[in-house]
Amino acid sequence: MTTQVQVHSDAAARAARRSRTLRTAVAGLGAYGWVILIAITTLLPYLWMLSNSLKPRAEIAYYALLPVNPTLDNYIKILTKYPFGQWYLNTFIVTIISVVSTLFFCSLAGYALAKFRFPGRDAFFIFILATVMVPVEMLILPWYVGAFNFKLHNSYAGLVFPGLISAFGVFILRQAILSIPDDLLDAARIDGMSEPGIYLRIILPLVAGPLSALAILTALASWSDFLWPLIVVNIPRMFTMQVGVTFASQGEFQDTMLDWGTVMAATAVASIPMLLLVIFAQKYIVRGIATTGIKG
Repeated sequence: MTTQVQVHSDAAARAARRSRTLRTAVAGLGAYGWVILIAITTLLPYLWMLSNSLKPRAEIAYYALLPVNPTLDNYIKILTKYPFGQWYLNTFIVTIISVVSTLFFCSLAGYALAKFRFPGRDAFFIFILATVMVPVEMLILPWYVGAFNFKLHNSYAGLVFPGLISAFGVFILRQAILSIPDDLLDAARIDGMSEPGIYLRIILPLVAGPLSALAILTALASWSDFLWPLIVVNIPRMFTMQVGVTFASQGEFQDTMLDWGTVMAATAVASIPMLLLVIFAQKYIVRGIATTGIKG
């Protein structure tokens, strides 16, 4: 009797294990299926853009996924007919200045708001956060008035000044710096280290992850910005990539009607730097945001 009970118990245990394994496999297949579906949905517009960029103009109207007679004429056109190199250079300059400035000012503000006590500190931080809820469209007019009064239109200074600091960046870095023990900073002060030294040698290395995430997010936002560059510049040599592509697509520099092949080729070339940035730096985005605390 004992042997039979043991056999039935072992059989039941094996059946339970098989059932758990089957459920785990089904759940895994379902999760992978959703991931694949989301990936296809996300990549389809990009693949469609690449396909159309390789089509002659006559083929685009047929809505075929793959080009029948692929050609590089659209890429040759954008690189020879339009000041594409100047647009690329302008966008790189604006993006680099925005990233460096945002990291510098946001880290300083975050350090001050996290580790220094002064009257109105919390109210000042709340005011900074409140600016995040203001739509960009409401800020365009005062930005433009300021740029016009200081004669910053049609210049790199006018392109970059709205992105010199970010309220979101201040919040991210303040939260990260809050997690640094005060005892560590006090020990550095006792050893004679100055506040700039603490900032450069202790604060910045310890928040390298959030800094990396903020740099990548700022670069993506600056590279793809369209509305402000469209307003503050009106001469072709100062166009950023997004504005240049848009004006070219509307016939600003061509005597023919809208050429979607050229537009798609220009957009594909314009997306290459940020696509590579996301591919190779996505782990820093995840790590930086994951390690940013919610203390405070």
